[in-house]
Amino acid sequence: MTIEVIGYIVFLLGAFGIVLGARFAIAVLCLSVLLGAAAAIQLPSLGGSSIQPSHLLLFSLIACCMLRPRLIQAALASAAYPGPGFWFAAYILFSVLSAFFLPRIFQGATLVYSSARGASGVMSTIASPLSPGSSNLTQAVYLLSDLACFAVVCGLAQLGYARFLAQTLVMTAVTCFALASLDVGTFMAGHPEWLDFIRNANYTMHTAETMSGFKRIVGSYPEASAYGSAALAYFTFTLMLWLERFPSRLAGFAALSIGMTVLLCTSTTAYIAGALVLLVVIAFSLNQLVAGRTTTRHAAFLSVTLFVVPAAVIGLMLIPDAWNAVNDLASLTLVDKLESQSGEERTAWNTLALTAFVETATFGGGLGTVRASSFPAALLSNIGVAGTVLFLVFLHSLLNAARSKKLPERPGRTIEDRTIGLAAIFASMAQIASATVSASGADLGLLFSITAGLAAGCLTRPGASPEWFAQPHLSRTSASLTTLPVLVSR
Repeated sequence: MTIEVIGYIVFLLGAFGIVLGARFAIAVLCLSVLLGAAAAIQLPSLGGSSIQPSHLLLFSLIACCMLRPRLIQAALASAAYPGPGFWFAAYILFSVLSAFFLPRIFQGATLVYSSARGASGVMSTIASPLSPGSSNLTQAVYLLSDLACFAVVCGLAQLGYARFLAQTLVMTAVTCFALASLDVGTFMAGHPEWLDFIRNANYTMHTAETMSGFKRIVGSYPEASAYGSAALAYFTFTLMLWLERFPSRLAGFAALSIGMTVLLCTSTTAYIAGALVLLVVIAFSLNQLVAGRTTTRHAAFLSVTLFVVPAAVIGLMLIPDAWNAVNDLASLTLVDKLESQSGEERTAWNTLALTAFVETATFGGGLGTVRASSFPAALLSNIGVAGTVLFLVFLHSLLNAARSKKLPERPGRTIEDRTIGLAAIFASMAQIASATVSASGADLGLLFSITAGLAAGCLTRPGASPEWFAQPHLSRTSASLTTLPVLVSR
């Protein structure tokens, strides 16, 4: 085990989080999720695995909750039946069990592309017989971390932290834009190595690539696809907050700035998933318009997407050089993608993953055993029909909470919670859309757990007893909500 320099900084921040309380701990965790190419600790004995800063800071947040009974009670109550937290926990626990039993039951039953990384951080490009590996353990740990993160965020939202969490995610989106700007700036200056201190994980880095003359934006992630998926989630979240008039001066700026980086990141995943998300947001705004609940922001959004953007595209066609550059980029990222080496590899991964699903009698090969290139294929090939059904039930439960027209009754619940919950669900669906295009495993990551936990906490009925939530520190007055984080952090 090797502790990196950034690891010592993370340990220090984690210690501050335990002392200063939940607000500091959750804010640092949200910001650390951006460091997708960083490693706090290197583990050569586990196939070159790396522990990211976000997972270490998650342990700090959990320790902070353990020292504050109200926080830990709220986190545990988030898994109460029949809410989304219960089904998410069922999905996670089933997946973890599958990681230890299914690879041994079906050992040698089929050929798979393994999810395990070698010492160089590169996955094998040769299919091999299904067998247990280090990725079974690492993926199980990642999913358990996702569950812990979901429970803590859901509990915090139900305790009145929803606005603070939303504002933190908006600030994280602005930081994501700043890191993308630094990525482009250091590349243009000829010194991309200036950001190597946050790109020290044992992954293959694609930080200095171009496509059709455009710099592939990676920000603080190892590749454009990972950046595009994260940036799309932040864009969706901040856009929905802006549309629904969430009281944040940065929401509109964050949506505009991060949206521009999504448009320029040259990621096929971001473009396809972004188009789907944009259609859903347009449909939502049209529904608000028909229902008479539209605002000037919805009207402005519809005007831009349905009229201004098409007019701008037509205008761009009148400039041959600019249009040719955009057309070449679209051809490389969308039209010709399947014919590229990357497209052929990903098609082979999905084909063999679905073959493994059939040859393991639909049980799957176990979490972390099979590498795919699409979230549905990864679910089916790793955890089979049973695990996939559990995830779909969780997703249905989460979406059903968003469709409810009546807010769950508890002191302190406001219409603002519904706005935040709705934005968090849209962000979660954006991540699922991105994962459907290119995810290699069943782990959606901590960012998904944060947004899904925030949505569940804002839109579902608390699992703890009504008497517990009726404590004086949770009164309906705005003053009590302001002092709540101070009371909880003691």
